[in-house]
Amino acid sequence: MATTDSDSATASQRLDKDTRKTLVTVVRHTILLTWSFIVLFPLYWLASMSLKPPGTANSLPPDWIFLPTVYNYIQLIQDSGFIAAFANSLVMVSASVVLVLLIGVPAAYVLSRYDIPMERDVLVWILSSRMLPPIAVVLPFFIIFRELNLFDTRVGMVLMYVSINLSLVVWVMKAFFDGIPETLEEAARVDGATQFQGFRKVVLPAAKPGIFSVAIISFIFAWIELLFGLVLTSFEAVPVTLFVYSFIGSRSIEWGMLAAASTAMIVPVVIFLIAVNKYLAAGLSFGVVIKE
Repeated sequence: MATTDSDSATASQRLDKDTRKTLVTVVRHTILLTWSFIVLFPLYWLASMSLKPPGTANSLPPDWIFLPTVYNYIQLIQDSGFIAAFANSLVMVSASVVLVLLIGVPAAYVLSRYDIPMERDVLVWILSSRMLPPIAVVLPFFIIFRELNLFDTRVGMVLMYVSINLSLVVWVMKAFFDGIPETLEEAARVDGATQFQGFRKVVLPAAKPGIFSVAIISFIFAWIELLFGLVLTSFEAVPVTLFVYSFIGSRSIEWGMLAAASTAMIVPVVIFLIAVNKYLAAGLSFGVVIKE
């Protein structure tokens, strides 16, 4: 009889444990689904606005059921100004990402591997470029660009985007390189590799998650930038953000066109994210290799 009572108590405890585990799982999934809905609903709202007929995009109460139309997208594609601005941003942002990686990754490696005099001060100085709000530095940049004939040029905007993202790349990649054991490079040098070959063939492949992570972050920061484009361009190098901003007038807002242009702006970022998705989790956690 005692054995039966003991078995019943054990079964009851197991049932309680399974019930708690199931309850925790249900609560966790409910929270995740709720948060996903909160995050994705603005994107759904934006996309649905872009597909609504003219004049109904911002109607109150909103039309939850409607016949989708691509009228706004057709108007957008037929606008040569949007195509030019989109191409400007794609070229300038892509070039700035390549350039900032070519400068920032080696700089981060040097700061990680070599004894630099006043290294902490150097890092703080690099970070200080991000401390001031953009509105505080845009006027000096305007004067410098005008004097150097960089105003309203793609080259000037590329340099501007590089200056925005360089400190981020250096700081993140230095932390990433700090997590890669130096023994990997020492083993490569024992096999006859030079310092540069060890960096190119050993360190860079191990740092690939971090490189892709700072690349996508740099791309997003440059892609959505508006203030510098507003002040430092006028016609030739207008970024797509400034063109989207033009749909907000002083008397009215073209909600359908604004939503369509904003949705089109998201596409390159989504494509880039999908392309480097497998590297992001490891990269944003500052690496997969832990230094001993």
